[in-house]
Amino acid sequence: MNIVITGLTTVAVYMLALLGAAHAQDKVTLALDWIVNGTHSGYFVAKSKGFYNKAGLNVEISRGFGSGDTVKRVSTGSTNFGIADASAAIASRANEDVPLRIVAAVYGKAPLGIIFLKESGVKGPSDFVGRKIARTASGSSVIMFPAFLQANKIDRSKIEELVADANVLLPMLMSRRVDGVLGQTVHVDRYKKLAFQQGLTATSINYSDYGLDAYGNAIVVGSKLLETNPDLVSRFVEASLKGVAYALANPDEAAAIVKAQHPEADLEVLKEEIIEVGKVILTDEAKAKGIGFASPERIAKTIKVVSDALKLKREPSVDDVFSPAALPKVPVHVTK
Repeated sequence: MNIVITGLTTVAVYMLALLGAAHAQDKVTLALDWIVNGTHSGYFVAKSKGFYNKAGLNVEISRGFGSGDTVKRVSTGSTNFGIADASAAIASRANEDVPLRIVAAVYGKAPLGIIFLKESGVKGPSDFVGRKIARTASGSSVIMFPAFLQANKIDRSKIEELVADANVLLPMLMSRRVDGVLGQTVHVDRYKKLAFQQGLTATSINYSDYGLDAYGNAIVVGSKLLETNPDLVSRFVEASLKGVAYALANPDEAAAIVKAQHPEADLEVLKEEIIEVGKVILTDEAKAKGIGFASPERIAKTIKVVSDALKLKREPSVDDVFSPAALPKVPVHVTK
């Protein structure tokens, strides 16, 4: 009898151990590129809908303070993963040999550009000559602005630039103190909402539609983590991309998920940002190859665009900045 009990106890302990192992979660951190908004909905969806949990991950998400800062946090190991503009990752790799890699190109094209009012009469890049533009002191849209002007043969000295804090760009445009503001065009709906209240119409132009073909926001990870624990990186990337796909297919639900965790956010703006970001995520390439896919050829082109714009110390190779190893074996697509 004692033998049977001991045997059962052993089996029970073994089963409990297996159960515990099955529920063990790898704790990882994700730093966003900016304050939480609709463009980040996919990561909150992945957490809320259990995609990360199913992948064996316990993910803590924190706001960002610009792509440059996120890149630094990833490179120093203060965060495991980051969401950062590809140009920031490439520049830091080239100039400072920062040990990190892009593992998924979430934005098939960079949403960097100029937001303006239709009432200003602006229809294209050349129409900003002789006008005023407001911008922050740094940021990807600011960094790539000279390249955009060069690609469109515009003399920068003929545009007046006002440097201001990010939180005053919107009121500066609405008060007509400036004719445009530099920023990520996926946030144009924040401008549209206020413009509509004033009987105006906000719109935007993307650098990528005027000579700067480059990838935008990407998932970045430290080189050491990629080398020592590629399975963890792969699980994180796949779960994240599934979250992004779900958010794009279900913008109302995704907006509500973000709102639940960040009550200060405007629900309607969150939804519109999700719809807007879908335009730069779901490129023809992403529709064919899956969200997050990046071709070596376009990575090389992105490197060239950034290198020419920023006069980098060196022009890194594709392998220096990008690793496709963590991309899902089965491509992730948006399904309704």
